This record gives sequence, C-alpha cells and structure tokens, in this order.
Amino acid sequence: MRLINFFVISIIGLFQIVISASNGYTKEVLTVNVTDNKNKLYTVEGSTCNIEMQYFDASANSEYFKGNTAKGSSTVIKRFKDGRIESRARYILKGTDSSNNSCTIFIEDNMIGYDDNNRPITKPTIITSNNKLSWLQTADLQGIVEDKGNGSKIIHIMWNESNKSKIPYPTVQVPDQSRNYNKELFTFDISVGGDGFESVPGADQALGMFIGFSCSSNTKTFKGKGLDNFVDTRMQFKNQAQTLSARYIIEGTDDDGRKCKVYIENNGIDVNGINTEPFIVTDNPKWAWIERAPLHGDSTMTNGFQIHLYTVNDPSLWENPQINDPIPETPINNQCSSKITAQGYSCCSSSNCSIIYTDEDGTWGVENGQWCGCGNEPVHTCSSNFTSQGYSCCSKCSKVYYVDNDGNWGIENGEWCGMPSNC
Repeated sequence: MRLINFFVISIIGLFQIVISASNGYTKEVLTVNVTDNKNKLYTVEGSTCNIEMQYFDASANSEYFKGNTAKGSSTVIKRFKDGRIESRARYILKGTDSSNNSCTIFIEDNMIGYDDNNRPITKPTIITSNNKLSWLQTADLQGIVEDKGNGSKIIHIMWNESNKSKIPYPTVQVPDQSRNYNKELFTFDISVGGDGFESVPGADQALGMFIGFSCSSNTKTFKGKGLDNFVDTRMQFKNQAQTLSARYIIEGTDDDGRKCKVYIENNGIDVNGINTEPFIVTDNPKWAWIERAPLHGDSTMTNGFQIHLYTVNDPSLWENPQINDPIPETPINNQCSSKITAQGYSCCSSSNCSIIYTDEDGTWGVENGQWCGCGNEPVHTCSSNFTSQGYSCCSKCSKVYYVDNDGNWGIENGEWCGMPSNC
C-alpha cells in the first residue's frame, strides 16, 4: 500500500495529511482575498454528515491578474460523522490581465490536506478565457488557505515552476447505471435564470460555466423551497462529456408535517440529457437512510424543468434505517493461527476450546460441526504484507478504513495498521 499517493480527503479529520507547502510551489500566481457573506451561510445537520454552504465575495490581485468574483461563488464543507472533511470552493473571477486585457477565470478549488502550519492545502482546477494566461489550465498549482479570522481568508495559489510537465485535466466520473433505480424519492421544480450565469470558454476546448437557478418541491412527500438562488457548475474538457454539479438546499415539510432541510449535490454528466449520481444529506430522521442509499437522477421537461431523484426498490433500506450508523468493534474471543484463517476457517469462539487436531497450520478445534482455529497465535498477528512495510498490526478488530492487495487497513492513534488476520 503506497500511502504517499493516498492523498484522499476521506481520511482528513481522522488524522491530518501533512503536505509540504514549499515543495517546489514557490511562485505566487494569484492572491485571492475572500470575505464570507455572513447572511448567506446555510447548514444541514444530517445523520452521516453536516453540511456548511458558505457564499463569499473575493478579489484577486497579482502581477498576472486583477479582478473580483462573479455572483454565485460558494464553498461547501462536508463534515462527516466518521471524522472525514471535504471542502470544495467554486468561483469565477472577472477582471484584467497584466496588459489590461479583459480576463475571466473559473476556479474549482478542492482541499487535499494541510501543511505543517496546519493551513488547508488545495488543488485548483482553472479554466480561463485569456490566451495570455491559458498556461494556468495545465500548470502544477497548489493553494494555501490563510485564515485571517472573522470570515476573511487569503488563498495563495502557488506555481511549481520546476515542473515542466502539463498537468492533465480532471477525468469525468460517469454515474452508476448498473442498478434498477425505479423508486422515486424527490421531484424538484427548477427555474433557470436570474443571477449567476457566467460562461468561461478556455483554451484547448475547455469550458467552465455557472448556471443560476431557483428550486422548490411540491409533492406529497416533500413541500419546500430553496433557501437561496443556487448555481449549477458545468465543466468540459477536450474529448470528454460535459459535467454538472448543482448544489442546493431546500427547506420545507415532509408528509407528516415535520419541518426539515435537504441538501442535494447533483453530480453527473449532460450528454443527450442529464444523468446524475446525487449526494444527499437531510436533518429528517425518517429520511436518514437516504444518505447511505444508492441514488440516481435525471430530468424531464413535461411539467416544466424538473429534476427527479431515485433509489433502488429495496425495502430493507427504509424499513430498518440505522440513523446513527454505529460501527461496533468486533471482540476477538480467541487467538488462532493466521494460516488457519487464511484458509477460510474462523477462530473458535471460546478461549477454552479443546484442541482436537494439530498440524503445520496450527491447532484445531471443532464448533457446531465445523473446524476452527484453537489458540497458539497472538491476537495482534496480521499479514506480513503490512509489517514488511513498517506498519504495525492493529491491536484489535475495528473499522476497516481501506482495502488493497495487502489486506484490510485500520487506524490506531492516527497511524495505519494491518487488521489482524482473524478479524
């Protein structure tokens, strides 16, 4: 397992990924001064995740560009109950380049970790209409977020000049279509227009776009209205499908009259129609199961522009919802040889098991007419695939955070560990 490449935001919060901010990123190409709009902070406290949607205004100033943000700029922070944190800012800057020519810059900024000063580090995707700055689209860039307090931040977008290779564009993630999504959950009425429409045609057939919209729901299941005007963010790169990502929050009442909020992040592609794989968070306990359910979305124009969200028709999803998502630790009642468990056998459940048979694999017992491993190996023993890389075995069976060819990985005291073989 090569953790140097595992800069996945899903483990931020369990322990911080420390990224050196000075590792080649020495040239500041954009300095973005951000001011949060305190009247436009929207939150949803869900079963698995808490959402913060923060609108902001910003100005940028550097030797390359001067300008201000267009309407619709926002950051969404997802604070998962298991400790993960995701943060993604989207904004468009409008201004002039160093030659005073008109310039528009689209930026999607994803947090990837922290530096050794505990400042968030981001990986920006940039699309610009300015030929002079088109090199930014494939430059090796990294952002450093400096929190100035009271809703003010400075984003330093740094360039690794020493890396002459062009950074590839993001790859389109195609929504899942392998299941039968035939249970409709929500229908939302969408009105496109108003503030928030901006288009940034970039070099190499790239495109970044904001499409402003308002939204509501008027079904038996859910009646509500969007808390603000929102933005559908579009991106497209050469020889790839156009992606969409609409983030919005609707507040209203369910069919029992319960007040609730629903955060929707509708991610997908627009190729001969919208095809999405939504992410949903809600503070309605009755709908908590939706946060874990497989989801799919599409659109129709029969009764105006409507977004439809579906799941699979599996009653076990909603008839027995687990709101708190407990992850029990599995006690290890006995110790047995990993050579036995590697063959698919379990350790005997009783620590006082009787040894029936002994061979080169270890000592064997019998429970319920089945062979089981009976003693002779320390509880913390795990595969040499872990220990040969310098990692310890986990001290007990617990949550599996990552699986690869080496086996199941856990985390103890902020460090990766190999899950014991008899878990």
